[in-house]
Amino acid sequence: MQSEKIKWNKKYKTLTIKPPSPLINYIPSKKGKALDLAGGLGRNANFLLQKGYSVTLIDISDVAISKIALPIKKLCLDLDNYIIPQNEFDVIIMIKYFNLNILKQIPKALRKDGYFAFETINKYSIEKKEFFEIFKDFEVIFFNENPFQFVGKKR
Repeated sequence: MQSEKIKWNKKYKTLTIKPPSPLINYIPSKKGKALDLAGGLGRNANFLLQKGYSVTLIDISDVAISKIALPIKKLCLDLDNYIIPQNEFDVIIMIKYFNLNILKQIPKALRKDGYFAFETINKYSIEKKEFFEIFKDFEVIFFNENPFQFVGKKR
């Protein structure tokens, strides 16, 4: 969506990188592939890189992508039309972003024993029951209802 890209490009012209989400602390250090959805300036991607992961970051903003100096794969894409490759990742994070279509793809995109970290913003919500139906095959590592935060491990 072009209007979303314009909005985020404008924001990222002045935004500076923030510390990583505390949810990343629940993800163990190891070798593997990680996907950071709507990763912005790479605050969480950097932390995953330090934990030993090969990271792919996707964001709609080419301004944000251009500011990332990390040795990671960067893709400037609209997630509304993205299909996550199946059984491809050991970690997927979706922090301060919500897209139900993407959320439903995550269980098949993660490998067995893979981790998913999720935090939405108050503007967007999902019913707890609907969320846990999507992630019924996950061990809950951390959950908080307000704000809605989740870290789970695929069984």
